[in-house]
Amino acid sequence: MSNSLLSNQSIFDESCLDLMTQNQQKSNLSAKSRSDILSPPPKEILCEVLNLSDISVEWLAGDGSDRCYYRLSSDELNETLVLMQLSQSDAKTLQDDGYDWIKISTLLHSKNVPVPRPVKVIADYAALIIEDYGDIMLESKVMTLSESKDLKTIKSLYKKCFNLIVDMLQIIPDSEQVWTQRSFDQEKYSWELNFFKKQYLEQVLNISFSPKQTQQFEDEVTQISSFLASRSKYFVHRDFHSRNIMCRNTDLALIDFQDARLGAASYDLVSLVFDNYLPFSLDFREELLTDGVNSLATIVDAKYLEDEIKAVILQRQFKAIGTYGFLTKTKMRGDYLRYVSPALSTLTPKFVADARWPFLAEELPALMKKSLPI
Repeated sequence: MSNSLLSNQSIFDESCLDLMTQNQQKSNLSAKSRSDILSPPPKEILCEVLNLSDISVEWLAGDGSDRCYYRLSSDELNETLVLMQLSQSDAKTLQDDGYDWIKISTLLHSKNVPVPRPVKVIADYAALIIEDYGDIMLESKVMTLSESKDLKTIKSLYKKCFNLIVDMLQIIPDSEQVWTQRSFDQEKYSWELNFFKKQYLEQVLNISFSPKQTQQFEDEVTQISSFLASRSKYFVHRDFHSRNIMCRNTDLALIDFQDARLGAASYDLVSLVFDNYLPFSLDFREELLTDGVNSLATIVDAKYLEDEIKAVILQRQFKAIGTYGFLTKTKMRGDYLRYVSPALSTLTPKFVADARWPFLAEELPALMKKSLPI
């Protein structure tokens, strides 16, 4: 057992935690102030669909999604339900009976991966009613447990998460399944890295590369994207982090899985361990990563995983930082930039150094840290 569990030290990087707290207090933007909140179907429609005489509809705070969520309750229901209100292309696919959330929920349920199941489809109103797994995310659960220094329970929760990844890695690709028809291919990885460049380096930090740096960036994006694309052979959730894992009693359930696709075996593990919503210390991340690799090694060779992990961390963190810039500056969803600091803290030689792409792994993180706004 590592020192992090033998001492009373915090599992968090306190400097990142303090900065996130300060920025949260400064921002405090209510999600209800968003201009793009989608209205649910009228109550009479919900009552008709669920065969109820009355129903209560409560808006739920979401994250960065374009979907909106509502909790449905009634004295005539045994349990509450959640209404997922869709927009744009999602609404169209729901009407055409082809919404990916439903398809992947069915698949994961058949593989005994705990996910909410669809209850009713209201295609004319672009709405989907699903099971309710409550409000307790892994993020809030870990924060609460850390206050009482219950590291044993935190570790047991992450062990359960690793087991869920193992279950998903065992899903055999089937060309008829929607998730196998899209992949983290070279084009996708390159797009995400250029998205990061535009949405964060240029829009937030106002960084302009020299001609030499531009060439280095482009060449190394091609190299790392090609390498990672060659590893895209497994089912990946794509956004496997503490806000998409719900805790109900001692059970866990996954949400926001509709974008699942072919990806690298370590992708979901990296998403979980290097989750910036929880500013873990580097030592604790390293401990979780070791435990996670040991769990996944029952399915995928440990050496194979270790060969790709640094590249996955680097690409995934850059993409996350780009998303924080996009959600904050373009979508105006609140202060997601407070998560940049914990992301940057992980871009250290121990976790990402690789001679194949030195500009991305060393020079660029150093430049970003130097340019980080105070």
